Amino acid sequence: MEKCALRIITLLLSMLLLAGCSSMQQSIHDAAINYETSAAGLESQELTFEYGELSILRTPEMRDNRQTLILVHGFGANKENWLKLAQQLEGEYNIIAPDLPGHGDSVQDPGLAYGIPRQAQRLMQLLDRLEIEHAHLAGNSMGGAIVAVAAAEYPERVASLALLNTAGIHDHPAELDRHLARGENPLVLDDPSDYDELMAFAMNEPPFIPWPVSAVMAREAYGNRDINRKIFEDMEADREMDFRAMLARIQAPTLVLWGADDRIIDAANAPLVAEAIPDSRLEILQDIAHMPMIEAPEKTAQLMRALIREAAGNSGQQAGLN
Repeated sequence: MEKCALRIITLLLSMLLLAGCSSMQQSIHDAAINYETSAAGLESQELTFEYGELSILRTPEMRDNRQTLILVHGFGANKENWLKLAQQLEGEYNIIAPDLPGHGDSVQDPGLAYGIPRQAQRLMQLLDRLEIEHAHLAGNSMGGAIVAVAAAEYPERVASLALLNTAGIHDHPAELDRHLARGENPLVLDDPSDYDELMAFAMNEPPFIPWPVSAVMAREAYGNRDINRKIFEDMEADREMDFRAMLARIQAPTLVLWGADDRIIDAANAPLVAEAIPDSRLEILQDIAHMPMIEAPEKTAQLMRALIREAAGNSGQQAGLN
């Protein structure tokens, strides 16, 4: 019995020592992401555009009898931010979640422009490549602004729009704005050890991430600090655009969803976004911060299902009148 216990202890210690090795951490991270991706019924795909490589997660078999849902992440994030939500919706929709240029596994070229309108154009290029004529769009933070611009510019291609803590209107400053006024940007890591603070800044209760996995995420976020600064500068330049006028052009049924405790874009801006969009519904989630698709995936999925059903019903009624 003592020898058996000793073997178990030795094995556990060996695993802990291996977990401290960066290559082992990467292997554990990759295995965890692959598991979550498979649980969502998705697979990865690499596509080449004139600006470089684009990495996406997608439903392997796109079915004609399913609605198509495009999920667009926020600043400094990646396509894997949508996995918990995608698991809630698995089997219900054709799902596409790209790594935007500058993010994740997609091209990171400091020579590219990463402003909101340019990223919206690239998103539509992706839909063209995948031969998707009509889709439901959802975006978080910067991704919300991108899908909102896409809905305004290409109304005939957008069936519905879900804006989660969207960037664009910043009349009410958030805690992030106060940091920026002091020359600090907590969204861009100065050291990998700041990663846990970043997660706590973005979410009230970040999901549990095993240390070997979070260590890889921290290194990646730190390694992306230069391209993230470039993207943030391009995004900040877009604050000069008349975002309200753009929102007023949106024709698709829209869900404006916000976490009440958002420290990055204050929830007081949520009613202003909803007021600017002609056919919109506002939902504020209590005890949730900036990323409802991670913090409250079940509730977020429920609200998005209702939006898609409403949009599909409206489309059917209009088709019957034509």
